[in-house]
Amino acid sequence: MAGIEFCLLDIDYVLKDGKPIVRLWGKTKNGKNVLAIDRDFKPYFYVELSEKHANNDGVERIKRRIGELKDIKGTDKLELVEKKLLGEKKTFLKIMLQNPTDIQKLRRIVEDWEGIRKPYEYDITLYKRYLIDRGLTPLEWVSVSGKEIKTVSRVDRALEISEVRPSGGTHPKLNTLAIDIEISDDKIIMISLVSKNFKKALTYGWGEKKAAGTEMLKDEKGMIKRFVELIGEKNPDIIVTYNGDLFDFVKLRSRAGHYKMDLAIGRDKSNLTYTKRGRIYSAKITGRVHVDLYDFIEHILSDTLQSETLTLDMVSREILGKGKRPIKWKDIEEMWKKKTNLNKLADYCKWDSVLALKLSERLIPQIFELCRLTGQTLFDTTRLTYSQLVEWLLIKRAHERNEIVLNRPKYDEIKRRREASPYTGGYVYTPKTGIHENIALFDFASLYPSTVITHNISPETLDKDPEESKEKNSVPGEDHFFSLKREGFIKSVLEDLVKRRIEIKKKMESLGKESPGYRDLHNRQYALKILANASYGYYAYAGSRWYSRICAKSIAAWGRYYIQKVIKKAEDMNLKVIYGDTDSLFLADCREQKVKGFLGEVNKDLPETMELEFEGLYKSGIFVPTKVGTTAKKRYALLDQENKITIRGFEKVRRDWCKIAKDTQEKVLLAILKDRDQDKAVNTVEETIERLKKGEVDKKELVIYTQITRPIERYEQIGPHVSAAKKYVARGHTIKEGSVIGYIITKGAGSISNRAEPFEYADNYDPEYYINNQIIPAAMRILHGLGFTQEDVLSEPPGQRSLDTFMKKSISKKLKEKWGKFRKE
Repeated sequence: MAGIEFCLLDIDYVLKDGKPIVRLWGKTKNGKNVLAIDRDFKPYFYVELSEKHANNDGVERIKRRIGELKDIKGTDKLELVEKKLLGEKKTFLKIMLQNPTDIQKLRRIVEDWEGIRKPYEYDITLYKRYLIDRGLTPLEWVSVSGKEIKTVSRVDRALEISEVRPSGGTHPKLNTLAIDIEISDDKIIMISLVSKNFKKALTYGWGEKKAAGTEMLKDEKGMIKRFVELIGEKNPDIIVTYNGDLFDFVKLRSRAGHYKMDLAIGRDKSNLTYTKRGRIYSAKITGRVHVDLYDFIEHILSDTLQSETLTLDMVSREILGKGKRPIKWKDIEEMWKKKTNLNKLADYCKWDSVLALKLSERLIPQIFELCRLTGQTLFDTTRLTYSQLVEWLLIKRAHERNEIVLNRPKYDEIKRRREASPYTGGYVYTPKTGIHENIALFDFASLYPSTVITHNISPETLDKDPEESKEKNSVPGEDHFFSLKREGFIKSVLEDLVKRRIEIKKKMESLGKESPGYRDLHNRQYALKILANASYGYYAYAGSRWYSRICAKSIAAWGRYYIQKVIKKAEDMNLKVIYGDTDSLFLADCREQKVKGFLGEVNKDLPETMELEFEGLYKSGIFVPTKVGTTAKKRYALLDQENKITIRGFEKVRRDWCKIAKDTQEKVLLAILKDRDQDKAVNTVEETIERLKKGEVDKKELVIYTQITRPIERYEQIGPHVSAAKKYVARGHTIKEGSVIGYIITKGAGSISNRAEPFEYADNYDPEYYINNQIIPAAMRILHGLGFTQEDVLSEPPGQRSLDTFMKKSISKKLKEKWGKFRKE
């Protein structure tokens, strides 16, 4: 009997003779690769039995009926078990089968049988079930006992498991390899592979030309073959791509198929495969983990990024401070066709892999923490949405509490949920238009998670135990309450997340930001924060297993109650409230002493789990109205003590406005808030218009970004972004639902849509379009907020205004009249 400890990198299963073999892939502390297989794990699901049939006789009848089914290969075992369903103890029948593919077939059959109320947990994949039942967590240590076996897989040791259990230890160093490809005319012309101590580009067709770190092959087929060989030689644990699911591996598999070649890059020498989940396809490599960073950034990080699009260039610039080499796609085609600048092209391709590798070094530690919390593999975690991460955390915790996992809703139910009328969300205090000074910003610390914990909001506590709870824990403005007697399942999970994060943040306070342990703790608390904050949305997510519209409405109702309570407290203390939105509050004319007094009064009246925090004191700020006369929600700008500006709701933070419009708007805001100089604000607009008219603006400042929200062929109205997308496709680019494209409006005849060109191919721009549709509207957002109307600055109505009209109006005079009190002193 042999024994071994290893860090669990990945897990899967294969079928042999109709029975599953679970495979655990890992790495030991000394860097050895391990494969451990388990032949004894049985797939199963549960059925809830009626009281009449929850006995041995009932079980025997069900067993006989299953045995008569020709399509089912055989049951392994049936047993009665006690579990909880939404907190209530019930008797279930656990049905264990030989083949996991029989689970879905059998549950459809038995759900109509007498004595069976409902099947459960039939849609949990076998390897995920194995992790849950064995108490194993990916990227944590496991201890395996068993016998040594022979294998063709590229591992140092292989065992057949007799016993497996979680263990402990520090993480081994994982071998990470990043790859990238370049294409021309639908052929792959170059492949780069980069790891910590390895950097190489593969190419062909350059004759006698050579380049450092570049290997020349005979042809495309030979290059792909060499790529497969290098994967085997370097034997990486993790292969990193940026959009590899939809581009790099799609092309590699397609071109390998063209030559009738295997793309055998798995540790077991198997081919690359694609797994399908809903409408999503993912490139899977057996025994290795394919991390597509684009998926993780799109699903989880995008809300926190300022990048206009999620391209490798923009994301790298924001996260790493450096982007791609400045080479256009058409230049790559020209280099390839003319066989010029080999060094430049090879460096470009390798640098893309370098960026992907460096991004992985920054992001994978965060992903590791999410893996540990949710119990999901690294491969799966990088492809899950917020709601799916929350769901797997709950599934893991449900098993620990002996709770039955609720079923995923069917299509009709999801549709019904989506079509339900919207409920009232967060409270918005109508902002006071204009410029304000000495603005104090307050924010509830995790208002919605705190609300769930404080009021024990969970589906199984809804309207339960009225004698103890109805009076004390009723939802404001709703005819519902939540039990204070029994602890809610989701409440308990959320409370654990919040407490653990508080403990970690306390530890972080005692460490310097550059200390070795600080980054690990930061990643851990960030993962906890992601899951805690996403939990509220999970109640209202149409695909949720623990969906509860009432719970979601109740959280929002209590949120409104608490922010209104805080606003009233401020008004009672004669403080000037200028804005409040969901979980934040803005007070004007506020000094530090007032801040301390206000916080003390508020927090002493809040529940123990809630806290209003002081976020900062700003020199000044501006709130602007909408065109209908009411102030826009979340459209404001604040200037802090270091003269840095924070902008919300203006064009500056929207990607469908070009850079020059955003920059102009920000400069106008700075002129107003920082310099108090009305002439400078106007001059900024005038200078921008003049630059546009003279053709002095770089094309990069004129790119408009828009997301494609459906397949291109399904668009009935052909807007500029759709027109540009079609032109991209015509040039060989892959544009899919969710793609963000950049375009420029060019000169010429025809509609704006017809003149929308992909920015890489645009040779000119239409100054009148950018003046009338970008610069003037962006500037007027602010001028309007200060009392100006469009007629104050323009003599013609919208659509007929001209450059001369805008320039000739005496804006400065009107500004001096209306903004006199804000002039420079």
